[in-house]
Amino acid sequence: MNTEQSLKEIVREKYTEVANQSKDQNAASCCGCGPSCGTDDDFIGIMAEDYSKLGGYVADADLGLGCGLPTKFAQIKPGDTVIDLGSGAGNDAFVARAETGPEGKVIGIDFTEAMLTKARANAEKLGFNNVEFRQGDIEQMPVNDSVADVIVSNCVLNLVPNKVNVFNEIYRVLKPNGHFSISDIVLVGQLPAGLQQAAEMYAGCVSGAIQKESYLGLIEQAGFTNITLQKDREIFLPDSILSTFLSPEEIASFRTSGTGIYSITVYAEKPLLTAISTAPDGSKSSDAIEIEIRLAQPADYESVVALLKSVGLPTEDLNVKLPDFLLAFVNEKLVGSAGVEVNGTIGLLRSVAVQEDFRNYKIAGRLVNDLSKQVRLKGVKELYLITTTADGYFEKQGYERVERAAVPTEIAQSQQFSSLCPSSAVIMKKSIEKPKIKLSDLEQVSACCTPNSGCC
Repeated sequence: MNTEQSLKEIVREKYTEVANQSKDQNAASCCGCGPSCGTDDDFIGIMAEDYSKLGGYVADADLGLGCGLPTKFAQIKPGDTVIDLGSGAGNDAFVARAETGPEGKVIGIDFTEAMLTKARANAEKLGFNNVEFRQGDIEQMPVNDSVADVIVSNCVLNLVPNKVNVFNEIYRVLKPNGHFSISDIVLVGQLPAGLQQAAEMYAGCVSGAIQKESYLGLIEQAGFTNITLQKDREIFLPDSILSTFLSPEEIASFRTSGTGIYSITVYAEKPLLTAISTAPDGSKSSDAIEIEIRLAQPADYESVVALLKSVGLPTEDLNVKLPDFLLAFVNEKLVGSAGVEVNGTIGLLRSVAVQEDFRNYKIAGRLVNDLSKQVRLKGVKELYLITTTADGYFEKQGYERVERAAVPTEIAQSQQFSSLCPSSAVIMKKSIEKPKIKLSDLEQVSACCTPNSGCC
């Protein structure tokens, strides 16, 4: 059995090798450093995704590694401090820098000297004095507590044997109300023993992966909230890879076992700790507010109608009983709402509204996330929405655009779709996962949020 340290040495050795390879060589293997994926073009880059259309993209920093686009979903704002875990040659760090602007700061952390040398050379060539790369183990990050507004990582945590330590470290270095967006490889079902024991497949991002539910559970266990799957796609390993580790009979069994290898991009927030500041006269003040989120009641109907009308959303088809609605209150004043019309396994997200004075507190994201958990318990597998202005925001929450012709009948026949929303509106959808608890089991859900946090 490999020890944690020996596995780390395998990864260090392989990523030293990949740092000195071309992008084409790296793209011909699963995660850039594992076994060859074959010569068929269909197998090239089966895990990696295309960064070239993102702002800040630097071709020399793209080694063809990774399994997602976490920086695309990371909701980075100008002036943010961003930490990139397993920063490699600097690919995500430079994309993040385009979002933070020159007034922000980006810190890349990697434990492979060859990668750091390459990243630092790229940063110097570009003249980026607000991007730095530090050598270190992401289980013991070389940064102080509460430093980062945002943390990103691409296909790195699956390489770390002790993932509990990593998530605890992420929690430590994030500022209160900071968040992360991480792409990683996870499993549904058990890998064959030949893959689990293969050192090459460990460095290739597969055999170091854990079960999806366990992965999300570690995030929750570390204390994070608003855990959201922003993207979830299955990875297909061709026979040319599997045959290196498995017999033909084992490959056939693997294909029919129901086991899946998935690339996920997951978002989560570190809860806010109320920040007390001292005024010039010595008095204390707080930038925090307490937000109560609860299930709607019929008595809330008139308040919800008033809120929706104030932001220009339709109310003609609103069910007076407000089933499957969540509301946000500050000092007993309604400041936010979100609802779902449930039809079998499909739901239509609607009435997502936040009162103008409270749009910098991430209320919309919290409502939608908690509401998604609630309707999953009713068997909803896909959420659709119709929007004229917020498609960019929902894209960062993991929703994808769909053509009107592809909308299920249950949605197409809804009043919102058929008559209340204009034909120019954007239609989006997202697959959702099963939660562990019912929101209605909680007597009260409350959160504290800081101003200027960039909600929609």
